[in-house]
Amino acid sequence: MKCHEFQGLITAYLGETIEESRREQFEEHFFACRQCFLGLKINESLRNKGARIQLNDPPHLFTFKVLRPLLAMAALFLLVLFSALLVQRDRRAGQLRELARFDLPLYHQGEMRGEAESARGWEEQFSLAMRHYQERDFRAALDLFEGPVLSAADLPKAAFFRAICYLETDQLAGAEAIFDAIIRDMNPAYFDEACYYKGFIRLRQGRLPEARAQFAKLAGMLSPMAGKARDMIRKIDEL
Repeated sequence: MKCHEFQGLITAYLGETIEESRREQFEEHFFACRQCFLGLKINESLRNKGARIQLNDPPHLFTFKVLRPLLAMAALFLLVLFSALLVQRDRRAGQLRELARFDLPLYHQGEMRGEAESARGWEEQFSLAMRHYQERDFRAALDLFEGPVLSAADLPKAAFFRAICYLETDQLAGAEAIFDAIIRDMNPAYFDEACYYKGFIRLRQGRLPEARAQFAKLAGMLSPMAGKARDMIRKIDEL
């Protein structure tokens, strides 16, 4: 069988309408002729795309017939892959946002953790700031915390709740600076809380390994917040 005869029988062979007397000659030829063998395989792979390749086609036409359906399939694959990656990214971002939320630290009116008697002159301003805080009006609370009265006072509780307001308004650098100062000074009034909420800064920065490490430090301490820190580690590991 000649190559041109082989080419004319490709459609019949793939469609299984070839005469039995010609099938044996056809198969003998494509096992013996590399060029025709490749042509048959290309036509077989593109059969569902409606393209049939003639080996004597001009090179540009051959390339067009072969590459056009392949490029279309590749483009479709990339589109599906890109869409899947976007969905996965959005889902993970949503999970991270949910994980970075926290219940506001409670404040009880009249609480004086770590306060000297001389600091109590600023209690009225602090109480007003905390009223805004409890109403979740963090910017109004910050106006008072950053004002001349409270900013000049050495009030550990004012510094701590100011940091929480920064955290809730995404002023992460300001929150971290205050938490770091509390941790560095080993201030017993809010040390454990500063360690705990610093982990949420790392979560909001998208730095999961560092967030986990921060919670792990607290989980290893004799702290009333160690249990909450372990819960956060578990949630991070489940992401």
